[in-house]
Amino acid sequence: MRSELQWVRKIREMARRFAPEIVTGIGDDAAILKRSSGKWWLVTTDALIEGVHFRREYTPAQLLGHKALAVNLSDIAAMGGRPRFFLLSLAIPEDLDDTYVEGFLEGIVAAADRYAVVLIGGNLAASPQGLSAHVTVIGECAAHRAVRRDGAMPGEAIYVTGRLGLSALGLQLLAAGYRLSDELPEPLRRPILAHLAPEPRLSLAQHLAEGGVARAMIDLSDGLSSDLRRLCEESRVGAVLYAEALPLVAEASEFGADPLALALHGGEDYELLFTVREDHIPRLEEVRGQFPDLPLSCIGRTISDPGHVYLEHAGHREPLAPRGYDHFLRRSG
Repeated sequence: MRSELQWVRKIREMARRFAPEIVTGIGDDAAILKRSSGKWWLVTTDALIEGVHFRREYTPAQLLGHKALAVNLSDIAAMGGRPRFFLLSLAIPEDLDDTYVEGFLEGIVAAADRYAVVLIGGNLAASPQGLSAHVTVIGECAAHRAVRRDGAMPGEAIYVTGRLGLSALGLQLLAAGYRLSDELPEPLRRPILAHLAPEPRLSLAQHLAEGGVARAMIDLSDGLSSDLRRLCEESRVGAVLYAEALPLVAEASEFGADPLALALHGGEDYELLFTVREDHIPRLEEVRGQFPDLPLSCIGRTISDPGHVYLEHAGHREPLAPRGYDHFLRRSG
């Protein structure tokens, strides 16, 4: 079977059509549509499917509701936009208790209130097996201010927010039998919460876009090694990552995990990866000052080697294969 990226390319080729309102169609974190001379719409959609994206036995209903919206808001953040409205479609199995569905709805509505986005419609259906939630978010940005994946040039610095691999560690802990509770020690609670309730970096992304700081941007949903390659392919550049500069989850080794592998291939971090021109780094430092609690790390450089990504460790450079999550190849780090 084709990989996820191959399917996207195939669909993009088959669905290629022109309409005057389309600025960007298939191939970025969100589609861009002209709204007026001064505004653009941003439209994105995603799904959480039981048995693929989550398991009910370790996922509190309220946090699942939060995550269903948050992963879509992260796509809007990756474009530098502001979310406005969303649609929700639920497929509910017969054996699911009403209280779980109500808890899910409480969680997604609470997240909507927190991020000032309004539920405007959707769909309900029966499911033959498992719960699934499909969300479509409509956001906005100033015209010509969306940050796309194809804006990078060789010689730019590559930055990332947060710590990479925290969500993947949380998933490993859940699979090992740990469960979220008030009694759970903080070293265990932090990664599990990172997996169950990711935080979209909306405010920072809007500053990066409005100030013209970020040249290209993507959110890390499938893993750094895969998502960076996607950005490079769209921008027709290559990249070198510096292993020593990656913001690792050092405590992962205490649980038998490899911090570097989690950072490179783990997935579901929903952090921002973006490039910055050398002469715009002082602007980035001004933005950084407004977010003192959010780690921001320079982890590499773009190069003139289109589509190729390398990892440099202790002065040795080698190709970095995209080993993040793929729905159809079922591979992960």
